[in-house]
Amino acid sequence: MARVRICVFCGSSTGRGDRYVTAARELGTSLARRGIGLVYGGASVGTMGEVANAALDAGGKVTGVIPGQLVERELAHNGVTDLRVVSDMHERKALMAELADGFIALPGGIGTLEELFEVWTWGHLGLHRKPLALLDIEGFYQPLRAFVSHMVGEEFLPTESLDMLLFDSDPASLLERIGHYFPPAPRGEVPDPSVESAARTPSTLDVLAWVHVRHGRMLAARTEGSDLFYLPGGKRQGGESDVAAVVREVKEETSVRLRPESVVPFTVVHEDAHGYPDGTRVRLACFTAEGDGEPTERGEIAELAWLSHAERARCAPGVRLVMDQLAQRGLLE
Repeated sequence: MARVRICVFCGSSTGRGDRYVTAARELGTSLARRGIGLVYGGASVGTMGEVANAALDAGGKVTGVIPGQLVERELAHNGVTDLRVVSDMHERKALMAELADGFIALPGGIGTLEELFEVWTWGHLGLHRKPLALLDIEGFYQPLRAFVSHMVGEEFLPTESLDMLLFDSDPASLLERIGHYFPPAPRGEVPDPSVESAARTPSTLDVLAWVHVRHGRMLAARTEGSDLFYLPGGKRQGGESDVAAVVREVKEETSVRLRPESVVPFTVVHEDAHGYPDGTRVRLACFTAEGDGEPTERGEIAELAWLSHAERARCAPGVRLVMDQLAQRGLLE
């Protein structure tokens, strides 16, 4: 299962005083300590450089996305884990949004506001349901919050769109709120009691995975910075089908090309999500499939291993349940 990544919108300036630099560094450190990958604008200057350096110093994984013209101006951070050079600003924003599971805006300038408002607009239109948060250092974003409330009062914006925004002045507290985020129902949608109940409880991760057994042992993957093994797989992107998502994730993590026509559901398990805030659950939908190529580590995968049932303690809780089912069917040693 791929690592969770948060995209942080921040500036090429550090702002007035030390408070914004301190907040950027605290956020970068908090992300790394929670095993959350950082996605950001790829520069080495301003609060961009500060949040990236703090995450790297704390052992975190940092993905920078930067246009080639800024690389030519020697603004790129060449020490990040993964530097993606793109053609222009539009591609930069699109890729950052695609890579991220949620967004945080640090205090910044017009570029930060543009990035914030674009992903907020996408959420308003129902194009994504990812959390969007603002790190409100010393009330920096309160004037914006008041203006948005004015837009709601003048009936240019539904209340649900304002409810999409999370405000907090403390980085650790903000990350906790993101971990428990449940998106508000779209405007005009009749609330479902089960959804209302879910909104008051921690979120559930919807994950797809490939179950592959060879000679009585199951293929498992461990990401950089993780202490336990998972099944190869991850989450859907956009309007992907289950089959398309599994095929893509497995190729990205193991190089194996699954044959779409061979993908068959195996089981679905529900368990506590390892490495997430207490109470977060995972729905793990597992599939078997035939594939071409030998599994090799790719992307964020640090290690692939063939594990027996006796080694189930090395795996995340949900994966252990899958291993139990394999053993009961006589498929796993």
